[in-house]
Amino acid sequence: MANFSGEITFKIKFKNLNVPVGFGMTTAILNHECLEQAYARSPWTKISREIKRDNFSIERVSEKIKRATPY
Repeated sequence: MANFSGEITFKIKFKNLNVPVGFGMTTAILNHECLEQAYARSPWTKISREIKRDNFSIERVSEKIKRATPY
């Protein structure tokens, strides 16, 4: 096992996403929906791949990872 430190940045785009407005939860719902779609595309996801929607696109923008400990 190795120890890593770093940062990975993803860009998540969506179109025609219906979200209720006015309950003070709009941002939370948007964040949840976006992260759920990113997780649904993971090879190790534990959620059903049937929730993956075509109106989302996920792009890996940058990666800065360092190995924190030697072999």
